[in-house]
Amino acid sequence: MHSLRVGLAGLVLLGAGCTLFVAKESLYLESAQGRATQDEVRKELGEPRLKADTPAGAPIWVYEVRHAEAGSQNSWSSFGSWCDEYVLTFDRQGILRRWTHRSEKHGGERMPTYCVTDGFKPGS
Repeated sequence: MHSLRVGLAGLVLLGAGCTLFVAKESLYLESAQGRATQDEVRKELGEPRLKADTPAGAPIWVYEVRHAEAGSQNSWSSFGSWCDEYVLTFDRQGILRRWTHRSEKHGGERMPTYCVTDGFKPGS
């Protein structure tokens, strides 16, 4: 019985620990998918970096979240940085239906112009 309690406690701690590493944007989007409007998403995440439409006319918003690696003097230092790309697809009524997340480390290059390799491009 003791080992069962210890095992359950370990699973709870593991689950709690994993949430520490999930970005706040991902946590929000998981809870918002299928119910949040464009206005609600904008209030939570701000203005998207890019707006486009699917061939069927559904809105697509792209967000980029950049963060400096520990020890960096700024967001584009030689220590490196991370960039997270979120691509959100809404239906024609403006409800968030799908989203994707990609992350890439930029190590040493100065002022990269892209967030993630082969990231979202309008018309793709």
